[in-house]
Amino acid sequence: MRNALRVDPADMSPSTWDEIKDYIAAAEAAGEVVEITSRLELLTPAQAAARLGISRATVARRIESGDIHAIKVGSHHKIPLREFERFRDERMAKLIRATSEEIEADLYGA
Repeated sequence: MRNALRVDPADMSPSTWDEIKDYIAAAEAAGEVVEITSRLELLTPAQAAARLGISRATVARRIESGDIHAIKVGSHHKIPLREFERFRDERMAKLIRATSEEIEADLYGA
């Protein structure tokens, strides 16, 4: 049994298809069966907080306010990776805009 091949569709390149074909060919040669599945990649609030450089409590507040959309797994929140990326990118865009406005105000005295 060989190691699993993990493919993120968001990061695929033409060479990824060659890797997939090679993996399947090697499995066929070894008499193995290939199973293709998908799953939602999830982060805990603590993992999201660490990646953002903020506290877990802040992430929890953002979930409660609806700024970050999370799903409940039992009694715990889980944040889909794509939702985390959306929030991170939106947050960075706001930071860049605010910084740009401050720089313009300093340069042009607005």
